[in-house]
Amino acid sequence: MIRMFIDNEEVVCNKEFTITEEMLKTSSTVLNNCYPKSWEQDHDYTSRFYFPPDYSKCLIYKDDELIFCGVVKNTGNISLNPRDPHFSSIQILDFKTFLSEGDTLDFVINNKTVSQAINMIIDVIKQYGFQVGNIQILNDEIIGAYSTLNKTAYDVFNYLADISQTRWTTRMLNENKVAIDFYDPTLLPQVDDIQYNSTYYENNNIQDIKYSYSTNDYRNKQVMLSDKVYGNVDFNETKLADGYNKTFTTDNEIAVIKGISVNDTPVTFATNDDKELGIEADFYYTPGTSEFMSNETSDAYNAGTEIEITYTPLIKGRQLILNNDEINRISNQTGRNGIIARYESRNDVLSSDELEAIGESYLKFKGTAEVKLTVKTYNKDLINVGQVSYFDAPINNLKTNYMCKKKKTTIIATTGDIFYEYELTNNYNAEAEINYFDNQRAKASGNIGVGEYIDRNIDILKTTEIIYRDESETEITATGDNILNCGLNSPLIK
Repeated sequence: MIRMFIDNEEVVCNKEFTITEEMLKTSSTVLNNCYPKSWEQDHDYTSRFYFPPDYSKCLIYKDDELIFCGVVKNTGNISLNPRDPHFSSIQILDFKTFLSEGDTLDFVINNKTVSQAINMIIDVIKQYGFQVGNIQILNDEIIGAYSTLNKTAYDVFNYLADISQTRWTTRMLNENKVAIDFYDPTLLPQVDDIQYNSTYYENNNIQDIKYSYSTNDYRNKQVMLSDKVYGNVDFNETKLADGYNKTFTTDNEIAVIKGISVNDTPVTFATNDDKELGIEADFYYTPGTSEFMSNETSDAYNAGTEIEITYTPLIKGRQLILNNDEINRISNQTGRNGIIARYESRNDVLSSDELEAIGESYLKFKGTAEVKLTVKTYNKDLINVGQVSYFDAPINNLKTNYMCKKKKTTIIATTGDIFYEYELTNNYNAEAEINYFDNQRAKASGNIGVGEYIDRNIDILKTTEIIYRDESETEITATGDNILNCGLNSPLIK
């Protein structure tokens, strides 16, 4: 039996409703023709209006089991015809919506592992009812400095998933608690196999299983561009004091100062944030600017004084990642070079290693042709979002693991019958927005910027000559899958 409560008042709806859950998206449901159950005592449906306020808590039960919990949003779809019942069609979003609608963040994550960063974010948003769930990350490495200023928890979780090549989702624990899970795709929870035989269909009330096979999203080369990443070669510059200026300009923006010396004597330095905390130093700087200044309480250095600075610069960077297996497959089948590439600007990371990890994640999840498997059942719940099931398919090419990335639960309010529809994918890509750029090539906004492009030419393998500042050319033998890795870890000058 289905029972629903909004603001502790029992409500009913006289139509079916569907609960939609999707990886990296907020689960939601729409209750059509919803009204308080108390109205059925006198059957007066026309003189009263049901209009629950936004952010009212909604609880939906199947018998005594809580199957959905969230908050009312987008209310007020009500007919104003005086002869019609004044029922309300309302949308319910689960508490995951607070990850994008809650307070924006304002601190820097620095020298933390991915799992430590996840814990930092959840600690800030725990007042919304979120807590740490299952964190299973294979590449739990220390990440570069990352500013969360004006970003929501949702944005930061997407970034952390990108650089660690994981998937993340939320689980409802009870009406007040939501767990946040991060999984490496190889560690996603496994459930029973999906089988192709009459017994399996009958025992699990299978209505239909179908698949669609598509290469629309396929790519085997990823180029990540950034206007600001840490250079891998420190710069040394010498500035001459003029006797009155205390501010000195560097050739590039400063990421981190490694050392400052005055007439070959090392001196102290700190950031301006450190200065506000009361830390005394001979020089101060703000990361991301091309200036450093001497202590304002000291006299200006005499004209001709040599001030040498060693710093890690912020530079333009590029990372190129190749999926050589897929390149060779296309080459063998077409007799031509097989490069299908994506170019993307990414300015929310400061480390070239993180740029590379993000590019690899796109290839990891989108580097193969996608098979979508749709399974429909009746009164039999088989899989949850984020779980993996092996399909023992009648076609060899379909025999593989599939992740459930979308689940629709349709409930017939009058009878209590429940229909389930699961969308599973073999490449574990869950976010629809990841390929938003493919449909926005002519636009100057969105995931593709002005002047960027998608390369769909499989006839020509493009190469680029890269020039480095103050570097001599040396031929290096490439190793590994990334044939340009030897050069791409150096500062790039446009």
